[in-house]
Amino acid sequence: RSSQQGFGREMPPDYLLVEIYFDQKEALAQAAPFFRWYESINWTGPRGATYKNWKVLASGWIFNYHQEFKLQKRLKFNHL
Repeated sequence: RSSQQGFGREMPPDYLLVEIYFDQKEALAQAAPFFRWYESINWTGPRGATYKNWKVLASGWIFNYHQEFKLQKRLKFNHL
């Protein structure tokens, strides 16, 4: 194991580290969908370059997840 482990630079990441990160960000249920999605595209971007830091990807995923959750909550509240 490298001294850089846990900083997000190991590609592909160890699933356990992804799970821990998502749990810390209160989005544990999204760890598996995130991991499966990026595994399915081999951790590469649209132009075929391998991503360099999975935590940057995870942060965006979690942000979008929380925004969608808030939106659904507002929509539900407005329909009462």
